[in-house]
Amino acid sequence: MNRRKFLLHVAQASAFISYCVPAPTALSATFVSNKKLIALPYFLDTLIPEDTTPSASQLGLHETLISHAKHIENYTTLLELGCQWLDLQAQPAFNKLPQSTADKIVSIAANSNNNTIPNMFFERVKSDLFTFYYSHPASWPGLGFDTPPQPLGYPDFTQPIEIKP
Repeated sequence: MNRRKFLLHVAQASAFISYCVPAPTALSATFVSNKKLIALPYFLDTLIPEDTTPSASQLGLHETLISHAKHIENYTTLLELGCQWLDLQAQPAFNKLPQSTADKIVSIAANSNNNTIPNMFFERVKSDLFTFYYSHPASWPGLGFDTPPQPLGYPDFTQPIEIKP
């Protein structure tokens, strides 16, 4: 067998194997550069800042979100593009802005046209973030209860609501 036939067989075998062996859909999303996502915790803290309960980044929800994104096609790319957009708006970096300026930039993303990167980034991250945050027990005291509503329910539902400072 000469070298050309050998290379032809190797190429054909490679093509056959890549065709027959399915790759997971999230394979393209397995690499996430932390450098590209530096703005993410600051963005999350703009959406859910610290008050009587911890902020989103204090609960490590930026890591939870990145881990979640790895299993959804193109989600990590959306996170990277969204963080890139935040940094472009901030000049030089979103994580170095005062809170009032960060709020304005997040407001621009929230009010941008549908199907644009800023809007998709804002809506998708906000939806997932609120799910992760309010399922975390550390956020429950801010809602006025210390346990999940089920199976105990709300035994004091007939009483006036007591707002805790």
